[in-house]
This record gives sequence, C-alpha cells and structure tokens, in this order.
Amino acid sequence: MLNKIAAFLIAALLAWGLEQVVVSPLDTGAIYPQYSTLRSDPMGAMALYESLGKVVPVERLYKSRVQENRGTTIFVLGVDPVAWSRVDLATLKEYEELTSKGARLVIGFLPFPKSWSKEQALVEQRWHLQFRQGLVPGPEWKRQGDSIERPMGAGSVVLVDDSYPLSNEGLREQHDAAMIAGLVGPANKVVFDENHFGVVETGSVTKLMRKYHLEGAVFVLALVAALFLWRSSSSLLPSRAPSAEQAVSGRDSLEGMTALLRRGIPEPDLVRVCYEEWCKTQRSNLKMTKDIESHFHDKNAVSAYKALMEKL
Repeated sequence: MLNKIAAFLIAALLAWGLEQVVVSPLDTGAIYPQYSTLRSDPMGAMALYESLGKVVPVERLYKSRVQENRGTTIFVLGVDPVAWSRVDLATLKEYEELTSKGARLVIGFLPFPKSWSKEQALVEQRWHLQFRQGLVPGPEWKRQGDSIERPMGAGSVVLVDDSYPLSNEGLREQHDAAMIAGLVGPANKVVFDENHFGVVETGSVTKLMRKYHLEGAVFVLALVAALFLWRSSSSLLPSRAPSAEQAVSGRDSLEGMTALLRRGIPEPDLVRVCYEEWCKTQRSNLKMTKDIESHFHDKNAVSAYKALMEKL
C-alpha cells in the first residue's frame, strides 16, 4: 500500500514539474525576454499588442526588418541602451531605410544605468544626440515627456527613455493613453519587432505548439507517461503470493488416486474394472459368469461390490 502511495506521489510530482517547465512558461510567455509581446506576465508587452489590435491591424515580426510604407509604426522594445550606443553604421543605415518611405520607428530602451564608461558613439554623431543618464537630444529632436522624436527621411524616429510604461504592468498602473497614441502616431498598421529578441520564425515544435494551443496535449502526454511508468513498476491488482503465515494446502495420495480414477474410468465400468484387476492380483481362475456380470451394470457401485464379495 505504501509503495502505491509513493508511486502516485512521484507521478503527481513529475506531472507538476513538467507543467511548470513546459506548459506554464508557454502560457505566460516567461521563456521570452522582457517586453516581448509574447509574454502575458507583468514584464511582457502582450497587453499593448492586444489593445492596439482592437484599433489598427497589428503583427509580430519574426524575420529581418524590411522597408515599410507610410502609415506603419514599428515598435522595438526592451533595447539595452549600453549595447545600442555602440551600434554600427550598417544598423543605422538599416534604421534609416526603414523610415525612408514614411515608416515610423519607435525604439524603447531599458532603464539607463547611472553611469557607464564609453567613447563618442557613431549614433551620437550621426543622429545628433547624447547618452548620459538618459537621452540628451540635439536641436533636430523634439522632446515629448519621456520620449524624443525627429523626422528621418519620409518618416520619423522616436526614442523612449524607458519601455516600462509600455509593459503589461506599466499599462495597468499608469494607463497613459495619450502617451501611447503619441508614440503610435498616424498609423494604419503597427508592427512589433520580436526578431531582435532572438525570437525567429523557424517552424520549430515550440512555435507549432503555441500556434495550435497544444499545451494541454503536452500535459496529457506527461500524465500518460507517468501512469505508464507507475503501471510498469507496480501492479494495480493485489498480490497473489501467499503470506508467510498461510500454509500451502494440497492433495494426498488417496485424493490423487480418486481424481485419476474419475478421469480415466467411466462410472458404469467401475465395478467391472475393479473385478478384473482383483482377479489379476489374486491370480484367480474364476470364470466370468452371467451372475457375476449382472452386478457390473448395477448403478450402485457399493451394493454391487458387497454382492460380489458374498459370492467370492
């Protein structure tokens, strides 16, 4: 009984562990970086994605950025300001090509460190801004609250000091609709860049599970596997092995002889067969008479035996 309880507890613990490792991260999106629109926990940006989706068409970008036409706003959230301050010329030209046809590029940073040692960055020279404890814009930029904006090509670039107000938790606490509307601008389409998080569309099993909502199937498979392991290690039926105190009973020689006679000799022939065997053992020369033979057909074997003994 204790073994079965232990096996059940182990199976339940295994199922819970698989749910925490596989299913729960897929449900909450905790396997993705902060400010990913695939996260529904406080530090994700799924609320912003779904809220804007009720107003304008929205989509996630899992591939390299491509040129977008006028009316498209591209959000790149959760960017490390230290790493971005060292951006190379090819990346800056990619940004400028995105806005060349009228797209609007919104880059939201992680909180700025209080200080970091750095040289004069290329982006500071090319875009005329400075990185200190926040963004210090040049004359081309226009500050609006915690963000700065400037025209670039036929479009515009917006840099946000801190992405937190755009997170799920930030929207719940601040709920600044005017700020979000200012960042989106006059857009008829909004794109959230997931590619810079390393979330790339590769056709993986995880993507298919997320697309077709197969998280529950994973849990069921894990439960079936746990039950199979339990069944393999312990029988569901009680053991038939006799206990040490219980004696093993059997048949003695007389019962075995009786069972053998019942299977081998038909009951109507029992008296005749016994008489013939008796004659063999006694080496008797008695002849079979009709009187003796008449007793062979007696249905009561005991009375036939007594009658024969009187005549012999």
